[in-house]
Amino acid sequence: MCGKMGVSEVDTIKNMMTMTVYFVLADIFDLDAMDIESSFDLEKDLHITSDLKALLSGAVMDMFNGRELNFTTIHNVQDIVEQIVIVEPTRFINQAEAR
Repeated sequence: MCGKMGVSEVDTIKNMMTMTVYFVLADIFDLDAMDIESSFDLEKDLHITSDLKALLSGAVMDMFNGRELNFTTIHNVQDIVEQIVIVEPTRFINQAEAR
């Protein structure tokens, strides 16, 4: 690995994935990634539209190996991070342990 961004390798991967989520959001919403807050509400703060949802969904699928967002449970940036960064690595770890 080229750099360490956490206490363990798993923490480093989660932190890198979180950064990637922020850069995807920055690209879709035409923002600087450093200006995005985890508490930003998608509707109130980012003014998400159905077109932006489609773009975001496609970008997430491209960046995260086909991962689909469940917009019924997403209200803010942290919800997106949790769906991708918290749920996804756990699924892969569980698959690896099952082998």
